[in-house]
Amino acid sequence: MNRLLIASLDRFGPLREGVRERLAACAVSAETFQAGDLIFAAGARSQLRLLARGLAIKEMALPDGARQIYGIATPGDLIDLGGLFTGIDHGMRALGPCEVRKVTPRELKSMLQDHASLLGALCRATLTEARTQRNWMVSLGRRSAVARTANLLCEIYWRQRSLALAKEGECAFPAVQVDIADALGLSVVHIHRVLRALREDGLASLRNGVLRIQDWDRLTAVAGFDPELLRPQRDQEDPPPPFSDKGVGRRGQ
Repeated sequence: MNRLLIASLDRFGPLREGVRERLAACAVSAETFQAGDLIFAAGARSQLRLLARGLAIKEMALPDGARQIYGIATPGDLIDLGGLFTGIDHGMRALGPCEVRKVTPRELKSMLQDHASLLGALCRATLTEARTQRNWMVSLGRRSAVARTANLLCEIYWRQRSLALAKEGECAFPAVQVDIADALGLSVVHIHRVLRALREDGLASLRNGVLRIQDWDRLTAVAGFDPELLRPQRDQEDPPPPFSDKGVGRRGQ
């Protein structure tokens, strides 16, 4: 866990002043969840929760029982940044089998008080999350049903491809059509039609929890997808970490 946590935070570095040593020595606990399990509810305290395995969704429930999904977490994501100082205002639910690791609120508070560079990294991680969130808002407000669906599929694939979790144009996406509908503000019937159109056009397909990208170039063009919106934000004076898009080609290979 500790190495994974350090690697996750290093994306938003630089980490200085012995932060890596402190993170390596901190006590952590792990929990496992199955599809549909609530990882935490609104009002929970931040514990620097790290999604170590699986995919999870951020959701908010409406008074009439409906819900809005407004974010999807992939392995390596810190999933409770929104509650660092104020308490979490949304729920997080497992989309499939998940493992979450966390530190205690007391230890987190102590580390933040002792290490300014850790606080800086967490702030940049929060800003990166907000940037992704704005892209979702643009989809809901201005993109067509086909474009917003394509954009979501591009995001899911690209984020897992950057972690070497996608192979030969395929990655895990254990979402059912109602999940996608709740994320994109569309009806299940509409989502069914859009997914069928994307499949028949040879762009992408989703079946049995596996997303397959059939034509990456055409799919990104339909989506208006910009991977720069997903890259971790860093201190402008710090050189960006190496990243290669090699392997993301015409057929998502």
